[in-house]
Amino acid sequence: MSISNDIKNLLDIQDANIIFKENCVMNGTYKGNTCKYVDGKLTYTPTNCENCGIKNENDTVTKNGTQTSRITLPITGVLPTYLRLKKQRFVCKACKKSFTAKTPIVKKNCFISENTIAQVSLNLQRHNHYYRSVKIVLCHQLLFSV
Repeated sequence: MSISNDIKNLLDIQDANIIFKENCVMNGTYKGNTCKYVDGKLTYTPTNCENCGIKNENDTVTKNGTQTSRITLPITGVLPTYLRLKKQRFVCKACKKSFTAKTPIVKKNCFISENTIAQVSLNLQRHNHYYRSVKIVLCHQLLFSV
C-alpha cells in the first residue's frame, strides 16, 4: 500500500483523484494555534467543460494551474487538522472560461469537509440526548420535591 493510500485511509478520504506525497504531514500554526497540515493535490482529466458542456476532445479543456484551499478536517489526535488541497484549474478553449476541479469531500465554496460536518452533527445529537436526559431528571426532582 502506498503512502497516499495510507493517508487517505487515515483521513477517511475516498476520492481517487486526491494524491498525497511522502512527507506531506507537518505541524504548523493557524490563527496563532498549533495545528497539523496535510498537503495534497486534486487533479483529473475532465470529460467536458463545466460552463458550456462541450466534450473534452482534442484538448478542448486544458489544465491551467492550481488553486490551494485550506479544508478543515476532523481532528486527528489532539490538534486541529487541515488539508491544504491544490485543486487543478482548467480552461476551456471553446468558451474561454475556467473552472476548478471538484471533490466530494467538500461542497463548492466551502472550507469545512463533509466528514467534519457529519462529526459535529453526531456530537450535537449526543449532547442533545444528554441534555434532554439531565433536563428530565431535574424536572422529575423538582416535581417530587414539592
